[in-house]
Amino acid sequence: MTRFRTPAPAAPDHAARQRLFDVYGGVLTDHQREACRLHLDEDWSITELAEHLSCTRSGAHDLVRRALAQLENLEVRLGLAAELDRRDRVEAGLREQVHALGGRGT
Repeated sequence: MTRFRTPAPAAPDHAARQRLFDVYGGVLTDHQREACRLHLDEDWSITELAEHLSCTRSGAHDLVRRALAQLENLEVRLGLAAELDRRDRVEAGLREQVHALGGRGT
């Protein structure tokens, strides 16, 4: 009998991971936060990160992977980043409406 697995959720893109880090980064340990900051903000490779942290590449990869998984778990439970995205879309829509009204020569 063949067993089917539920597909894993799609990995968030860089911008989504960055948003999660911005929203929930404060709950990470200092070590995790520094690793994520360098990897996401400074675009350091895992190799560069491993050298900086004086650990193996797999150690640096696991550190970042676990930290990002923690951020994704917080987002699933709390949804704060999604709410900020929703508010950003509403604000952009309102700005477009204001711009359209201003463009009519009122």
